[in-house]
Amino acid sequence: MNNKGYAVRYLLPVAVWMIIIFVSSSIPQDDFPHVEFWGWAKLVHLIYYGVLCLLCQRALGGQTRFPALARHSYLLGVLFAVLYGTTDEYHQLTTAGRHGRMTDVLIDGFGALLCLVGLWAYRMFHPRAAGDPSGE
Repeated sequence: MNNKGYAVRYLLPVAVWMIIIFVSSSIPQDDFPHVEFWGWAKLVHLIYYGVLCLLCQRALGGQTRFPALARHSYLLGVLFAVLYGTTDEYHQLTTAGRHGRMTDVLIDGFGALLCLVGLWAYRMFHPRAAGDPSGE
């Protein structure tokens, strides 16, 4: 796959998802929709950073130029999600009514780990998804 194809297929989804996270973190607390569901904000963190981790792992694992990055794509996906979560919490300190919390960074990391456990389990029970053409 050429560089442009790789960028569109793998890097663009990561960038778009990061923008979605940034924009939603830029909404002042008073303008944010109020949801009457215990833990809703934490669930959003789990989903946002689980998806970010998945997209990062996919991008790193899908490239062939740097084999070490592909080989460690799971760990690097989690690390990237946690680092971006950290910068996002810092960004929220500058947004009206929002707060940056270390517990949210931990929840982001937990969401990333949950996503990878799900991906691992899926690939364990669906060998073709892991790149085994025989399906055995």
